[in-house]
Amino acid sequence: MTTPRATDKSDFFRADDIGRLEYLDASYSQRVFPPHFHEEYVVNALTLGAQSYRHRGGTHLAGVGALVLINPGEVHTGQTAHETGWAYRGYYPSASLLQRLAREISGQTGINPYFRQTVVLDGWLAQQLNLLHGLLRTSSDCLQREAALQAVFAQVLQRHMAVRPQAVPDAGNAVSKAQQMLADDPGGNLSLNTLSQTVGLSPWQLCRQFKRRIGLSPVAWRNQLRVSRARGLLASGMPPGEVAQTLGFADQAHLTRVFCSIVGTPPGRYQRTMR
Repeated sequence: MTTPRATDKSDFFRADDIGRLEYLDASYSQRVFPPHFHEEYVVNALTLGAQSYRHRGGTHLAGVGALVLINPGEVHTGQTAHETGWAYRGYYPSASLLQRLAREISGQTGINPYFRQTVVLDGWLAQQLNLLHGLLRTSSDCLQREAALQAVFAQVLQRHMAVRPQAVPDAGNAVSKAQQMLADDPGGNLSLNTLSQTVGLSPWQLCRQFKRRIGLSPVAWRNQLRVSRARGLLASGMPPGEVAQTLGFADQAHLTRVFCSIVGTPPGRYQRTMR
């Protein structure tokens, strides 16, 4: 029997009626994702083939039945590791959603859940995530949807996450300050000199420390952030051309090129699936 080959597609959905959550059904045969990050957590359940990716300084492999787990802000890549490509059902739960659920489960305040490992073999939980995916797409029963979401992600937390005290912002951390400046105005045209002078490093020092700590240069991190923010604006209904102008892309074609390379689908198609 011939194993079906993955086709390049990525269908996105949202479940904001029950929690800040984006989820998708994706498959790829040839696509290679460059280094990028998400502001949300990543929880992917592999359903076909295998994927390899660079993350935390190593190369990881995930096949059918495995979960790919990535914390917010962690830089990673993505490409096929199987002749058929790879497919998965994925979730991008917001930090606030999982922090709230972690507080409810543990009874502790001021905690931050994080994934201990990036690839885990958990066939039972992968199946539960697949079932939840179908339920969220087909059911209009808010109580049923919310109860299922809580139950499945409680298992994600309890089986594969640990908690640590939430970090106290350090005003003296130059890289964190530079990140915050870029995040406060992702569409702005901040210069490297302005950033470096504000955080108290030379331009060379800032670029070096930024890449060492984050895994991306300041400009690459800013561009990734722009794509992350573009997803929210597109989902809200803002036209792609206006999104490009708002977030500092040269034009809509520039937005499309960058968006496709990271998200795997053009902005217009992403927006139609969201709405």
